[in-house]
Amino acid sequence: MDVRGPALSAPPAAGRPTERPARNRGLGWAALQGVLSALFLAWLALEGEAPSGPLIAPIPRESYYAWEAVLVLPVRVAMALAFAGSAYAIARKLGGSGTFEDTFERGARALALPFVALWLLPDVALYATGGFARLTEGVRFTAAASSLGTLVLAVLAVRSAHGLSTRRAIVAALVGLVVQAVLGAPWLR
Repeated sequence: MDVRGPALSAPPAAGRPTERPARNRGLGWAALQGVLSALFLAWLALEGEAPSGPLIAPIPRESYYAWEAVLVLPVRVAMALAFAGSAYAIARKLGGSGTFEDTFERGARALALPFVALWLLPDVALYATGGFARLTEGVRFTAAASSLGTLVLAVLAVRSAHGLSTRRAIVAALVGLVVQAVLGAPWLR
């Protein structure tokens, strides 16, 4: 009998409540990415901007950024979950010992940090200082920097969550990145 009472005793293994904070932090990282994106997209929509390149989603060009501002939060959460689910499955097959929740938390952070720091914030600065033309000129650099940062952090996330070698973590992370990109590509530009 545990004399510490229910508040201090170990949680039951079946519910695994100790993993809830990791899941919540993962949702927090994905939500941060989605909310900050939505704010920038709403700004672009309010300014009457429209994407210049080809569109995959069947959304009218003139209202594309407004729709994207609405959709970006759930899409970013779905992308983080897709990354975590696929990277977790591959990591486990490659001998990893991590949990889905740890993979989700670390993976969502790996997706969010480079995107916000290397793509979104520079894009906001480019748009604020030079308008849409300057934004479209700079996006090839911000996207490349963000992609490289995401790849590095995703490998580190999978490696630390599962105790895998770098080579095996690269495989699992790449699968996760491809799956989340395929999911998000039709909806996000």
